[in-house]
Amino acid sequence: MRLTPIQRKGRILVKARFGCLSNIHTLNVTRGCEFECVYCYARGYPGAPREEVYLYSNLPEKLAQELNNPRRRMPIRQVAFNTASDSFQRHPEILAVSYQAMTLLLERGIPISFLTKGWIPDRFIELFSTYPSLVRAGIGLVSISDKYQQVFEPGAATSWERLNNIERLEAAGVDVHVRIDPIVPFYTDSEEGIEALFLELAKRGVKRVILSYLHFRPAIIEQLSMELPDTTLKLLESCFETQPWRQVGTSTRSKLVPVFLRNKGYNRFGSIGERYGITCLVCACKNPDIPAQICTTGLPSFQETPKVAGQLSMFPC
Repeated sequence: MRLTPIQRKGRILVKARFGCLSNIHTLNVTRGCEFECVYCYARGYPGAPREEVYLYSNLPEKLAQELNNPRRRMPIRQVAFNTASDSFQRHPEILAVSYQAMTLLLERGIPISFLTKGWIPDRFIELFSTYPSLVRAGIGLVSISDKYQQVFEPGAATSWERLNNIERLEAAGVDVHVRIDPIVPFYTDSEEGIEALFLELAKRGVKRVILSYLHFRPAIIEQLSMELPDTTLKLLESCFETQPWRQVGTSTRSKLVPVFLRNKGYNRFGSIGERYGITCLVCACKNPDIPAQICTTGLPSFQETPKVAGQLSMFPC
């Protein structure tokens, strides 16, 4: 995929207005992502690039200016990286900008968080080990099946690279959680698949995971129809065909997996998690029809709330 450096003209730090990230500053190093996960909602945004990634090459300079601006009134409690892309895409120029931006924030004592499906280079691990209390790391991992990754996440790091990320982050003293999102009905929610995934997570000391099922948006359906095998697409479409369009997060047109299938799947994850000492959190940002079940990663306050291992937990941010 082609990388195109561009200049960022607007503000670097922007406050999120959705879900668990509400009122937290966010920062995107790129527009577009080389991983090209077939279910990625950000690929369907208006103006999202095709077959290239735009890198904000002036981002570190503009970020320093914003941080040093004496007229800035709003305190920065935390910065969530790349809510519409990934900090750890493989291109060295993207990694360089990500590293500079994270260093600028950590050196000023500003907590950072990120969610990645990429491989985290050693220099980032070394940086994080200097500021472990200021870093919250999320690893996106839905399945350890090579076949799943080849179909749904063709450009992302392998499951074993991501598991190795967990080991290295834990060794550096960084708080790590795993996000199992999106769970693909009939593909990644079988007892056998969950068991295999949780076995590997438990080996690496993971104590909590955040769950959410795949949802359909018009742009996502278009992507899936172009990039999935016909049999896979038809099976997924059959799961959503009777579901109404509704608002999910910032999208006013989304379809959800039927409630009974989601609840059955979440209970299956919770039951297996209990056997491995892993707490399962359900993300209700993407499950608005399940009452009072809003996930949290502890990021807004950088505080952890004690939980019972294996509990299927839903509580407000």
